Amino acid sequence: MTYSLVRRATPGLLVGLLTLTASCDKEIDENYTLVGERFPTIVSSTTPFPIATKYAVGETVTVELNFAPQTDPIKEILVLQKVEPSRDSVVVQTIPYQAAYSKTKNADTLLINYVVPTAANKALIRLDARVVSTNGQFRTRSASFRVAEATPTISLNTPTNITAPSTTTPVPGDVVRFPVVLNAGGITSATAITTAGILYKDIDSLITYVRIGTAAERRFARQRLPTAGTQTGAAATVNVDLTLPAGSSGQPLVFRFEAKSRYQSVAPRPITTPTNFTYRTATVTATAITPGTPTALAAARTVTLTYAGTNGGDLAAYDLTTFMAVPFANAPATKDVAVTSTASNAVRLQALNTSRFLVSTAAAYNAATLNSIRQAYLTAASTAQLTTIDNVTVGSVYITRLRGADQYAIFTVTGINRTSATDVAVTLAVKAL
Repeated sequence: MTYSLVRRATPGLLVGLLTLTASCDKEIDENYTLVGERFPTIVSSTTPFPIATKYAVGETVTVELNFAPQTDPIKEILVLQKVEPSRDSVVVQTIPYQAAYSKTKNADTLLINYVVPTAANKALIRLDARVVSTNGQFRTRSASFRVAEATPTISLNTPTNITAPSTTTPVPGDVVRFPVVLNAGGITSATAITTAGILYKDIDSLITYVRIGTAAERRFARQRLPTAGTQTGAAATVNVDLTLPAGSSGQPLVFRFEAKSRYQSVAPRPITTPTNFTYRTATVTATAITPGTPTALAAARTVTLTYAGTNGGDLAAYDLTTFMAVPFANAPATKDVAVTSTASNAVRLQALNTSRFLVSTAAAYNAATLNSIRQAYLTAASTAQLTTIDNVTVGSVYITRLRGADQYAIFTVTGINRTSATDVAVTLAVKAL
């Protein structure tokens, strides 16, 4: 159809069409030249920037930007921010271009230091870095984070002695548990500014200090929070178990706890593993504890367990609360220690009631007090608290907790005398109250 129309057109019309065609060609040439202007390139930089998910007001956020020009040189780099609830981005830095070519990255490299502005807790801040060419074209990289509270909070719940009843006076060596409450009502992440709770920076560590009597305060312990795994700013209660120092009887002990969160107040170097941070801290002091004097045990008493016949007889079991033998026919409730087997030339001791044994040492036996053996037993793993001791030998030492009560003894095996293939006499030296 088009060919037929042109062939039948008048000469004047044909000239007009040719003129129009030439005019269009010229416009196409000019448009092609404009489209040829190129955007700058951002390279070797993740999208978004590798920054944390939360920062506190006043912290310095450092990002690395790697970029290269195309047909036109780079003019400048603009840093923009948009702070919730605002919908508008504003320029906060204009950085004129300066050549900083990196051979390893094959691009210009720029470190941008951005200080977090004042904003509401949990507010979302979007950070833009815009590379602008002299032709006006630009490329932008962005990242977002939320504003968190920099300083943690700390308080104490009531401490408890986990190695003695609450009605007793603590002594050196006792372990006191301090429940330290951190960031009460806090959260570690938020999806919106309206998310319930206060968004906190992650807590780095908890430091414990002690002052004994009139001596100067000193650092007593440091622990990472948590001891392993991902750190958090969420509300938590950390049980801090502290052993009361030796030699502190009669002197007030004052423990102070300090929670620390990292705060990036200056540009980090290197940015991937910043080391030049400071800390924001919170502290709480516990009520003074004045330890008493350990309770001495009575002198060692000799106990002889005599196993005879097929069932052991009437002298094979012993009541360690009355220091009396318990006849075979009696109920097991008072049989705290008994010889129950002598087979294969091995002597077995057993608690036939709710008493339990803990393997100990000669040193612990020689220095034993009620407090020291109670401390050792209560701090041991439950799997180490035994009902049966197989293949007892001379010199072995055991702590026993009697019938689940606050009553303890420690004994050492001083003799094993076989009188036949089955009969045996086992001698113990027992220390108790």
